[in-house]
Amino acid sequence: MKSPITYLSSKLKRFRKEDEELDGGEAVRPTESQSSYMQHKRNIYVNMKLPPSEYDDEGQRIDRHFVSNRVRTAKYTPISFLPKNLFEQFRNIANLYFLFLVILQFIPLFAVSKTGLAAMPLAFILTLTGTKDAIEDLRRNKSDNKVNNSTTLRLSNWNNVNIPEFKKGRSYYLSLVLGFFSVLSGTENTHAYLYRQARSNRSYGSNKKLPPTSDQPAKSDQPTISEHPYQNTLAENDHHYRPGSVPHSVLYRSNTRESVHLNQDELENEAPNCAGLFPQDPPAKNCQVRWESVKWKDVIIGDYIKIENNQVIPADVVILSTSETDNVCYTETQNLDGETNLKQRQGLPSTADLVTEHDCERASFYIESEPPHVNIYQYNAVLRWHVDADEVATIRSGVQHEKADAINYNNILLRGCILRNTKWVIGVVVYTGNDTKIMLNSGKTPSKRSKIAKATNPHVISNFCLLAIISLITSIMKSAEFNAPGSARFFDNGIEGNNAAFSGFLTFWVSLILYQNIVPISLYISVEIVKTVAAIFIFADLKMYHEPTDTPCIVNTWSISDDLGQIEYIFSDKTGTLTQNKMEYRKCTINGVTYGYAPSDITLADIEKKKDPLLSGTQTEEVSTLDKEDHETGITLETTSETASLDNSPEGLVLEELKKDMFKKQAELFNNPYVSPDCTFVDPKLFDDLASESKQSAAATHFFQSLALCHTVIADRPDEDNPNMIEYKAQSPDEAALVGTARDMGFVFLGRDSNKLFLNIKGVEKTFILLNVLEFNSTRKRMSVIVKPIDSDHIVLLCKGADSVIYERLCTDFGDQKGLAEEQRVLIESTSSDLERFACEGLRTLCLAYRFISPEEYKPWNRKFQEAAASIQNRDERVEEVCEEIEKNMLLMGGTAIEDKLQDGVPETIAELATSGIKLWVLTGDKTETAINIGYSCNLLTPEMELLILRADNREDTFKVLSDALEKLNRELPYSDDKRYALVIDGVTLKYGLEEETKNMVLAIGTRCASVICCRVSPKQKAQVVRLVKKGLNVMTLAIGDGANDVSMIQEANVGVGISGVEGRQAAMASDYAFAQFRYLRRLLLVHGRWSYLRMSEMIMGFFFKNVVWTFVLFWYQIFCQFNGSMIFDYALITLYNLIFTCYPIVCLGIWDQDLKAEVSLKYPELYRMGLRNDKFKKRRFWLTIVDAIFQSAVCFFFPYMLLVGGAVDSNGFDSNGLYEIGTIISSITVTVANLYVVFAIYSHTWIQAAIFAFSICFYYLFVTIYSQFNTFLFMGQVRLFGSGSYWLMLILTIVACFIPRVAASHYLHAYKPYDNDIIREIEMLANKNEDKNDTLSQEAEPKLL
Repeated sequence: MKSPITYLSSKLKRFRKEDEELDGGEAVRPTESQSSYMQHKRNIYVNMKLPPSEYDDEGQRIDRHFVSNRVRTAKYTPISFLPKNLFEQFRNIANLYFLFLVILQFIPLFAVSKTGLAAMPLAFILTLTGTKDAIEDLRRNKSDNKVNNSTTLRLSNWNNVNIPEFKKGRSYYLSLVLGFFSVLSGTENTHAYLYRQARSNRSYGSNKKLPPTSDQPAKSDQPTISEHPYQNTLAENDHHYRPGSVPHSVLYRSNTRESVHLNQDELENEAPNCAGLFPQDPPAKNCQVRWESVKWKDVIIGDYIKIENNQVIPADVVILSTSETDNVCYTETQNLDGETNLKQRQGLPSTADLVTEHDCERASFYIESEPPHVNIYQYNAVLRWHVDADEVATIRSGVQHEKADAINYNNILLRGCILRNTKWVIGVVVYTGNDTKIMLNSGKTPSKRSKIAKATNPHVISNFCLLAIISLITSIMKSAEFNAPGSARFFDNGIEGNNAAFSGFLTFWVSLILYQNIVPISLYISVEIVKTVAAIFIFADLKMYHEPTDTPCIVNTWSISDDLGQIEYIFSDKTGTLTQNKMEYRKCTINGVTYGYAPSDITLADIEKKKDPLLSGTQTEEVSTLDKEDHETGITLETTSETASLDNSPEGLVLEELKKDMFKKQAELFNNPYVSPDCTFVDPKLFDDLASESKQSAAATHFFQSLALCHTVIADRPDEDNPNMIEYKAQSPDEAALVGTARDMGFVFLGRDSNKLFLNIKGVEKTFILLNVLEFNSTRKRMSVIVKPIDSDHIVLLCKGADSVIYERLCTDFGDQKGLAEEQRVLIESTSSDLERFACEGLRTLCLAYRFISPEEYKPWNRKFQEAAASIQNRDERVEEVCEEIEKNMLLMGGTAIEDKLQDGVPETIAELATSGIKLWVLTGDKTETAINIGYSCNLLTPEMELLILRADNREDTFKVLSDALEKLNRELPYSDDKRYALVIDGVTLKYGLEEETKNMVLAIGTRCASVICCRVSPKQKAQVVRLVKKGLNVMTLAIGDGANDVSMIQEANVGVGISGVEGRQAAMASDYAFAQFRYLRRLLLVHGRWSYLRMSEMIMGFFFKNVVWTFVLFWYQIFCQFNGSMIFDYALITLYNLIFTCYPIVCLGIWDQDLKAEVSLKYPELYRMGLRNDKFKKRRFWLTIVDAIFQSAVCFFFPYMLLVGGAVDSNGFDSNGLYEIGTIISSITVTVANLYVVFAIYSHTWIQAAIFAFSICFYYLFVTIYSQFNTFLFMGQVRLFGSGSYWLMLILTIVACFIPRVAASHYLHAYKPYDNDIIREIEMLANKNEDKNDTLSQEAEPKLL
């Protein structure tokens, strides 16, 4: 029998075939067999008739499954919410148990109460939890809707042939129905696409047709072009195609016609539509093509879109044309990789003429694109168009030609990026929605459960075992006493069996219902309530509020707050997370002479360490600089910035004087109106050298002139009233810092016009011609430009890059120039020494070199370079080969040192997290040298650490270096307590290291090292590293990042934290917690995380305690009722016990309890180790709590029973030893004991706790008082019990007897085996007492002094 899906698919196919026959449509198009590549590649057609390869054997359009551009980061959809949420809730084994009990009570034989009443607690729990989950997910839905409903400009009223054609037959309406349910379920398929298009009233390829043709399409894999409307006119000219005779543009598909452009009258008579006109012709009269504002979710593959300045890119788009003369544009990728610097992107040469919407309609081409993949730094495609494909001239000459342009990563704009400094860009959409790079790196929103929630299930199973044991005992004893004398048979409620075995069997199931409270169903909803309030407290914490960006700490996942107190490993991005991504030029070395006085963060940190014993590793009674001020103000964290730590210090005053002296000397030499007030490079000696007529003066001039030339920055003048104010927008913040410092030193880059560079060199304006740019990439590790002064024929190559790369390409053969060879040798030695010293200060270093190129050498090289740049296959490799030919025999000029400024408080935060026992791994896409420098800056690496730098290029080398490193650690670590290692591993090595055979070696090395830095890693590798540690060590992990490249690791970790504010929002949207600064992580973990862990542990233990006490009281009663399963309490008391009588104090503990204040928690970060050791939620503690609960239940039952079994005589003659009378007394004692457990467990006794405790106890007595006034047979007049003095004496004696063992054990543990927080509480208490005593003595001494 066919499945429903198969049946529906076959029906749809048959309906569509019948619709074709009824419409008398085109004959079935034949198609050729498709290769594997053809099936996986993506072809996007623009203004073309689809080729046969797009149709199947039956002539039906092949469904390419182009996904919608709408995105969904929420977990639930309207259809999936109920089953998925119920599945997640029933992962709690207690919920499954209560579901079983509800089903059991539907059997009349076992119904203890009304069936509906029995189901109400479970239904209430499921509904409340589901509502909470829905509200939590609704926030993600709102965020998704905000993104999906953003608007962009799309070309409308033209025919996008990539849209599937749907004809309104029987299959159409069935597809609409299926599409409706597909949309509700979040499924992307053809039916969902059709439904959305029907709702938006968009055409399905029917509102505008290409010119019809009577010819059958040829069997070819290459697309054919539509017939030209001026076919006859062109045929008369009879011009054969010759290469080069047609412009290299998608607008020209034949020789340019010799006649002048048509005027409007000719156009109305001759042109049937705008698509067939030549470039620069006026639009046809009936042309309706225009740019229309549409929502992002309505954008599809093949759409023309127009993006304007400062707009966000709605999809992955191939750049066709831009507003700039050289067809370039600039994009900010902060939402993708967290970096705010600008990246330059290039439009395609063949589409640069597409300026108006009419040009877009007249262009005809197609794009062969690779399938979607996750690599955000790679894209390969080809844009192809036909020349004279359907012209009569071509047919007569027999010539057919196809042109092509290669498309790479520099020709595409990725979704989520922002267009900057460009008026507009026109592009074609190639990837949408979940196929875009940013979404492929995001992953699905995971369902996360906290560690304590998972650990609670074994405890619940233990309770099940305990339940099974007492139920089994009850059933066995019932069978044993089946024939015993007694009155139990008269009160069996019709469930007594005919024999002992059957009676015991029935009693077992009745006992499961009777003792059901041993499994705390209210525990889960109480936990959800407590976690929700904890999330509110975190959101409302002003100490994690970033005022400059108006960003609080956003909680996206409410259910894992206790995990924040058990984090053992933190995985952090670097750029934008630890650093501000703000580069400052500090020092340089020119011709062997060092310049620059400004100290780096590492230098300042070393000074602070010498001043502060705690930071230098010596423990004293003094606390760190971080703790000398009020922790709640945040002032001390801010003092780590340069302004606070340097400007007000003696060093800062000296630096300011030096800066004034430097600019005074500059003004004496020349006028520089372009100086920035934020200059970070200071050294008056530079201008002393520039003023001298010496070799050093010429070297310094050439050095800074090279900085002003060798770059790709944009000169921006943001203030129209101040044209001398220049800001540089660069692809890299390093470049902006280099060019900005050159500007401040008097070597000003004024701007560019096409290939001309305008500079102001020491007050004199000069112009250079930019001949070539050899771009930087991670493989080359260098960037070069070839320039020529406009007034000279000298061609010079300027190169900057990593020292290791530059040194390899320096000149080694000087011929007869012995003096130059010796100068370069000395210069290399001195520069290497200077750069090594700069690197030790945590600065990023670059080398500068140059060479002169003769015209005879340049011309053939340039020809080869242009051919390589235009190549379609192996473009990057060919360009690299050509660049290697020219970047050689260079002469060294010097080097620069730049500081990547850390965010405020990062070094202190990392130091405190390390003190708390948390290990930090940095996963970054930066190069190794940069990451190491930042590691030193932020205290992740220290000078006494030995670096293990692992580099390999293949699988065999990786295994060798890992084996050697592991052997070294195993050999040296056991015999050296003081030696510490830091692991630095690059992306290639990590690629092979994460394979199955070697991943355990990587893990073993990483865990033996004090710090770990992974460099040049991809987003996928970040997630793999997190997974390796999380699964391999079974520890709690936290990942923190700010860009879309961090989303995968954020979602892989147990807790994901996104940095929001000035950086990108993609990581913040996918994270569990989001805030603006890395330093807030300190408070999130050490305060809120620790509190949540302690509160949750005590609360869960309290729930087990109070439920076991209540259940075992019922069990003890079975001894006296022949184990017939009857209850000693009224059912109303059983129902309200968990709901009101004992619920609020324990929930209050979970919400408000504080063992120590926030500032004390920050003062002693070692307190966090309680969560790492899981001190408060160990199995031993759980079983001790169960034993204590069983003991107290026995006291609660047998003390009143023994005291009242003889019958207490009331003054009015009432007895107190009836079933429900003694049950009421025992229940009142049990309720009081359960609430007093909270009083003994709580740390902070405030008026809130006292009020909640009093309310719970008083409500019990108030309820009994009111309930007993109703004339019921079983429960009448119980209020009289509380009027007897013997009752209150019995209550006091029983409670004291209950808590004697607990109080004694607590006193012993506190004195001899205290928890960490017990010790700190005592220290703080004594300190406060001494402080109060000193205040008192001082106040007493004041009158005597007077």
